[in-house]
Amino acid sequence: MKKKYVITMLVVLVLAIVALLAIGIFHASSNDARKFKNEYESLNGQKNANGKEYLPVNIKDSNKIDYATYQEIMDLLDHGTGVIYFGFPECPWCRNMVSVLLDAADETSIDKIYYFNALSMRDTKSLKDGVIVTEKEGTAEYYQLLEALSSILGPYEGLNDDTILRLYFPTVVFVKNGTIVGSHEGTLDSQEDPYIALTTEQKEELKKIYTDFIHELLGDICDSKC
Repeated sequence: MKKKYVITMLVVLVLAIVALLAIGIFHASSNDARKFKNEYESLNGQKNANGKEYLPVNIKDSNKIDYATYQEIMDLLDHGTGVIYFGFPECPWCRNMVSVLLDAADETSIDKIYYFNALSMRDTKSLKDGVIVTEKEGTAEYYQLLEALSSILGPYEGLNDDTILRLYFPTVVFVKNGTIVGSHEGTLDSQEDPYIALTTEQKEELKKIYTDFIHELLGDICDSKC
């Protein structure tokens, strides 16, 4: 009888630990979703330094955003699987696409979108009298990130040197087992002014780009037969 009681108590203890872990994961996810919503929506109705009004965004309470660390991003690019969103709340192009990306996530079985704001890490360069001038040096981590993303990044515009890469925002990267299977920078070629919201048709076009890449990394779509 005593042995049976001990086993029962162990089972109860294990179940309690599992429940606590699940609650912890849920709260962490919920906190990230709330933080992201507040971060982006707090700029609604505000103006930037140039007097342009930020495009208002409405982020769902139950969004799938997960704030990732630099190391988590690098590990994902090395051997992981997932969707990475590089952006920041003040970016007008980001504000135009972020709700579309979140809708795409909701329409698929992807469980999270890894979010990383690399703005403060990035370098600033310009071309003056034919000479490339670095006004702000990037961090060592930023250059490591550029190397990890080198297969999908374009050159730093305006420098006339295709060997100098730049991470522009927004960039969404789709990774499967450490291999980048797709990426998308900006919104759509048909959008010229980021302070004007995408049309319904444009949103659907952009969402299809995201969902197609998500399905590709998940491998949950059969092209012909399964």
